[in-house]
Amino acid sequence: MNAVVNAPGKIWTEDELQALPGDDFSYELVEGELVMSPKNDSFHSTICVRLTVALQAFAIAGRLGAVFGPEMGFWMKNRNCRAPDASFVARARLAEMGFSPSARKFFPGAPDLAVEVLSPSNSRREMDAKLVDFFDSGTQLAWLIDPEARRAEVYRSPVHRSLVTSEGFLDGEAVLPGFRYLIANLFKEWDWD
Repeated sequence: MNAVVNAPGKIWTEDELQALPGDDFSYELVEGELVMSPKNDSFHSTICVRLTVALQAFAIAGRLGAVFGPEMGFWMKNRNCRAPDASFVARARLAEMGFSPSARKFFPGAPDLAVEVLSPSNSRREMDAKLVDFFDSGTQLAWLIDPEARRAEVYRSPVHRSLVTSEGFLDGEAVLPGFRYLIANLFKEWDWD
């Protein structure tokens, strides 16, 4: 369950958001309120890492742009600060915004690709609101990974979605041309033998 920290009339600055404690919560700024979500479990983390590593390797090999993890904040047009579980920003947009890998600030806009891995605490309403923020602020493609159903929802707008089962692939489409990742690989058990 997500908790809202209500500070009436408070306008959060980026410095204040970055100074929040590295405790058991993840933070986003939504409609002027700080939303705290509990940290995620091993399964959620494993899915995020697998996908982030695959995206990173692909982006580096093609010199396509930057891949970020869940700690990266993105300023939406409505001044919400969102932090998707994984994200990609194209090299041209990074250059256009003067954003470098050594930047000590949140990205001024949405990622080109936003990835959210559903947690038991996420509601449909919350996910829909995130998708609206992402696409209104420049996202071109979003993947909602559902670990329980072992599938993904692929969005090209907040309302244009398609379901992809575990036998299907996450496809980078025009955002990451040539990227394909078998969804079933996100959910594989560790094989230590």
